[in-house]
Amino acid sequence: MKFQDIINSSFAIGLVLTLGRLIPPKIGYRLGEWIARQIVSFKDNPMVRAVRANQWVVSSKKMNSRQLDEITLKTFQHTADCLYDLYHSLPHPDQIMNMVTMSPKIIHTLNKQLAEKKGTLILAPHMSNFDLAGRAIALHGYPILVLSYPQPPGGYQWQNKMRQDYGIEIKPMSFESLRSARERLKNGGLVLTGMDRPMENSNHCPRFFGYSSTVPVTYISLAAINRLDMVVASCRAMRKGSYIVECSDIIPFTPSGDKNLEFIVNAEKVLKEAEKFITAAPEQWSMFYPVWPWTLEIMP
Repeated sequence: MKFQDIINSSFAIGLVLTLGRLIPPKIGYRLGEWIARQIVSFKDNPMVRAVRANQWVVSSKKMNSRQLDEITLKTFQHTADCLYDLYHSLPHPDQIMNMVTMSPKIIHTLNKQLAEKKGTLILAPHMSNFDLAGRAIALHGYPILVLSYPQPPGGYQWQNKMRQDYGIEIKPMSFESLRSARERLKNGGLVLTGMDRPMENSNHCPRFFGYSSTVPVTYISLAAINRLDMVVASCRAMRKGSYIVECSDIIPFTPSGDKNLEFIVNAEKVLKEAEKFITAAPEQWSMFYPVWPWTLEIMP
């Protein structure tokens, strides 16, 4: 069994959930950061290698081995802090509202799009405590359909169930869920999905940080039918236990007579906006799969 499969198993999620609820913050943060150190000590671990490779590209391939070690540790430690905050606050909606601030820009954007009944596709990179941010958006009363990773394993299914408990309508990516999403968007609603988890055997390889990548472009098909607006939303930690949800300007859909070109052009417009959020806080980019697989063999 792969290390990622163990971490994402129902047992692992249940254990973290229990510990997160029982352990006070001072101990919880220290425990999480200690676990992060143990994980990154295994440099051959696929998750560790993926983070190193991804961070190398984000740095324009300027980081040396020592610098990659440092930012990889910071990335795992930040993710540990986020997981603790997420599971510690789950039973307390008021605590989530206090921990997560919605920026004036994202509030204005969502209110305007809903008021004008403009179907909007919200695209989110795996930045900081993105799961906690999703719960905060739902608690603010925004009706959003979330398209999640297809065919989720046990741990992901459990996480999806917890998301639904907060009023988040969530469906794993499938032909049926894409049809539901198109209907929601056609009626002026909001649909949110991730945009940076790589996919194997993709027919499209949009440029991301200047290089061909394996990130998905499926979401472009949702915007293509009715030429819908898109926006990138991102979570950023301001300090331990405090986050802000930000967004890009509205990204209008660019039509093209060539469908393949249309996918690439629009995906790269979205990815350019995601680059800004990642570059501003690279250690908060929680992507544990190689976005540029070819870099695994040549990074420092």
